[in-house]
Amino acid sequence: MELKVVEVISKFQNLDEDQINAVKYLDNTLVIAGAGSGKSTTIIAKIEYLLENHYYQPHEILVISFTNESVNDLKKKINHPLAIKTFHKLALEIIDDKNIKICHDNYLNYIIKEYFNSFAITNHKTRIRLKRILMNNHLDNLRQLACTFINLYKANYQGISHLFHLYKTAWFIEKDYLYIMLEIYQMYYRELESSGLLDFNDMIAQATNLINHNKQRTPYKLIIIDEFQDTSLIRFKLIESILKQNDGKIFAVGDDCQSIYRFSGCDLAIFLNLKKYLPDVKMLFLNHNYRNHHSLVNIANQFILKNTLQIKKNTVCHKNIDKPIVIHYYDNPGTILEQIIPNISGHILVLGRNNRDKDTFHVIENDNLRFLTIHRAKGLEEETVILINLTNQILGFPSQIKNEQLLSKVTKNDYLLYEEERRLFYVALTRTKNKVFLLVPRERPSVFVKELIKEYRSFIDFQ
Repeated sequence: MELKVVEVISKFQNLDEDQINAVKYLDNTLVIAGAGSGKSTTIIAKIEYLLENHYYQPHEILVISFTNESVNDLKKKINHPLAIKTFHKLALEIIDDKNIKICHDNYLNYIIKEYFNSFAITNHKTRIRLKRILMNNHLDNLRQLACTFINLYKANYQGISHLFHLYKTAWFIEKDYLYIMLEIYQMYYRELESSGLLDFNDMIAQATNLINHNKQRTPYKLIIIDEFQDTSLIRFKLIESILKQNDGKIFAVGDDCQSIYRFSGCDLAIFLNLKKYLPDVKMLFLNHNYRNHHSLVNIANQFILKNTLQIKKNTVCHKNIDKPIVIHYYDNPGTILEQIIPNISGHILVLGRNNRDKDTFHVIENDNLRFLTIHRAKGLEEETVILINLTNQILGFPSQIKNEQLLSKVTKNDYLLYEEERRLFYVALTRTKNKVFLLVPRERPSVFVKELIKEYRSFIDFQ
């Protein structure tokens, strides 16, 4: 058997010791894979190893990733007839009902818009509460908050009882917010029910119930999950039901520092507390970083640890430069890019906190330059990265949209200022293979930039 192990590993000459340990371990595993650590290579090598040594048949392995793009990317790289799916496709496969009607992704946003445009104006009790809230908040921010809150709630709780409990035990202005959330939740539920629609979370809950009551079966004895930091409780419950049904194992890969999708219902607490759900799970680390310079990774790792629950990593890098961060101050956002781009060689990735940043800086894409929001850039890399809109304002970076504390009511983690924004900044910093350029306004610079200058000035080039 060991000879076959050597043969399979030899196909991946670039695997390091951490990756080989993850490939060879056969029980429940959580692989903590930092930025640039080769997690996709590890997943592919794991599959080759398991099939070559006949631990599993191809039909017994399920690979899950969170977007259609990442699923398609894995399908191109995995040369075996495996089930490679999103959670969405997995739930549809289990429910196996051609008449099922799934609501559009924007349906909740539509309900929220209708609520504020009609019901909240005509209902006397709601109008009074809304007036108090809007004394310290903007309506657009409240709409966004409502969408994130409902998504988080439905991804982590079933039924309305816990939301009622939150409302009854809340105090002062928080009670007004929860009153609004409760009404929106009830309106959304009624609209789904009357239209015969299921949303994403309802679909996963229905699939889980079918598995738990043995009304459906799956063949999967090993479940490999990519980007596991982006899971939610309701998604994990579906995985758990399949594992119990088939006495299966899990191989989960992710990075707690790159959990940036809370607005869609993801809860990092599942990743951080996996031993609570799977007591025998073994935590393994991919410690080598093959993308970034040591000085940049050192800064990023220390920066992210201001979030007290992040997992400390001992990252090993294989290259270094003295000053990986370049700060450019500007007065006019519309002209700063044309000033600095001619001095940068190779391919450039311009990252914004919001889509609107592209127009504010007149970003013109071409063969050597592209623009993405940081959320869309996760998992990608480029020779040089330029980070724009590092300003201290509501829609700057970090975003200062209020009421993060309200969201902590429907996750398993305590409130921490700029927690997810800090992870988003970590993702932005670690996309570059070389230097990262930070474009900073002279007036009202980002608090994150001020922090970097205060603590890491010797690693920064000012231009």
